[in-house]
Amino acid sequence: MAGGEAGETDKPLVLNTGAAGGIGTALTQSLQPDYRVIGLDMVPAKAADASFEFDLTSAESVQLALQKVADEQGKQLAAVVHLAAYFDFSGEESPMYQAVNLDGTRHLLRALRDFEVARFIYSSTMLVHQPGVPGQKITENTPIGPRWIYPRSKAQTEDIIREEAGAMPYTLLRLAGVYDEHSCVPTL
Repeated sequence: MAGGEAGETDKPLVLNTGAAGGIGTALTQSLQPDYRVIGLDMVPAKAADASFEFDLTSAESVQLALQKVADEQGKQLAAVVHLAAYFDFSGEESPMYQAVNLDGTRHLLRALRDFEVARFIYSSTMLVHQPGVPGQKITENTPIGPRWIYPRSKAQTEDIIREEAGAMPYTLLRLAGVYDEHSCVPTL
C-alpha cells in the first residue's frame, strides 16, 4: 500500500474497478486527497493506494480479489465505482459483452454482499436512451431504447444492478462521450 502519512488509514475506502484505465486513473487521483482508493483491474492500477488484479469474467477471481481487499483493507467501503466494462467500436455482437458487462457485474455485486457498501456507482452510458432528434435534450425521463450491442449491454447491466443490489444503495451514472486534452473516443 502506498502512502504512510498520519491519518492515511483513517480515510474512507473507495473500491474502483477498471482503475488502471484512463478514467480509472483520473478518478483515483481526484479522490486520493480524501479517500484511500483500492484499484481492481486486469493489470496493476499504479495510481491506486492498493491494487488487486482480477478477472471480472470469473466469479472465483472476483471473490478472491475481494477477499484480499477485506483481509488487507477491511469490509467497510464508502463507495464502489464500477468502471470496468467491455466495449469495441465494431458494433458487432461479442460474447465479451455478456461475460464482462452483465455476468461480471453480477459476480461483483454478489461478492460485495459480505461488505458494507455506502454507495455502488455504475458507469453506464447515455446511449441506453432512445435516440432523439438534434436539439432534443436527453433526460432521465427519456425512454430506454438502445439501438446496438454496447448500450444494450449497459441497459441490461442496469437491470442486473436493480435485481442484485438488494439493500445496497446504487447510482446509475450515464456518461456521455468521455475525452480530455490527450484522448477521446474515436467518434469524437
